[in-house]
Amino acid sequence: MISIIVPVFNSEKSIVKLCHQITEIMINLQQAYEIILVDDGSQDCSYLWMKKLSCNHSNIISIQLARNYGQQNALLCGLRNSKGDYVVTIDDDLQYTPKDISKLFEKMNEGYDVVYGVPKEKVNSTLRNFGSNFKEVMFRCFLKKPKDITITSFRILRKSVVEKITLDKNSFVYLSAMTFRCTQNVANVSVKHKPRLHGKSNYSYFKLIHLMLYTIIYYSNCPLLKPLKKHKPQYIIKEIIK
Repeated sequence: MISIIVPVFNSEKSIVKLCHQITEIMINLQQAYEIILVDDGSQDCSYLWMKKLSCNHSNIISIQLARNYGQQNALLCGLRNSKGDYVVTIDDDLQYTPKDISKLFEKMNEGYDVVYGVPKEKVNSTLRNFGSNFKEVMFRCFLKKPKDITITSFRILRKSVVEKITLDKNSFVYLSAMTFRCTQNVANVSVKHKPRLHGKSNYSYFKLIHLMLYTIIYYSNCPLLKPLKKHKPQYIIKEIIK
C-alpha cells in the first residue's frame, strides 16, 4: 500500500481537484492506497470539503488539528496515522503534480529509502528560492546531508524510515532533519513544478530565520544548545474521519 499525506491549510479551491488527481494516478499504478489529509488550522472551508471527500471515499482519511501547528507538524501527524509500505508527501497547492508520484515510486524501487522530487525549473519567488539554497548549505553543515541531494516537500519514504521518524519527540518538527538522522540512502528524481493557481505563499524572512535557528538548536549535536530546547506537544488532534 502507498499512503499519500497532504498537509492542508486554506486550500478549499484545490483540495478536491488534488484528491481526484491522486486517485487517478494511483488507479493507473494499480496500487492499493490511502490519502491522508491533515487540516492545519484552516480558516476557510477546507475541512468541510475534506469531510465530504472522506464520507464519499473510503480510502480518504481526514484529520483536523486543534489549531495551526505548522506544515511539518501536520506531516508528522499524517505519518503516524499512515499504514502504507511507502509514504508520499505532497503539498496542497497543485504546484507538484500527482502524476509524478509514479517517478518517485519507480526510483524508490532501485533500492533507496527516500526519494525527493526535484523540479527542473522551480516556479517560486526570489525569497523562497534563496531560502531553499540557504537550507541546502545549512543541512550539509549541520545534518550531514549528501551534497548532491536536494530537499523538497515532494517525497516518498520507505516504511522502515517512517517508523523511525515517528519516534522523534522534539517539539520542533522538521521532517527532512529527522530523515537524515535515519538514513543517508537518499536519491533525487526530476519532476514538474507549476505556478501556484490559488492563494499565496506565507513564506517570509522571519520564518526562514526561525526555521534555520530552530533546526540547528533541535537537530544539531551541540550539547550547549540542549538547554534552549522547549517541551510542548507536537500537535493535538481534534477530529479524525475515516
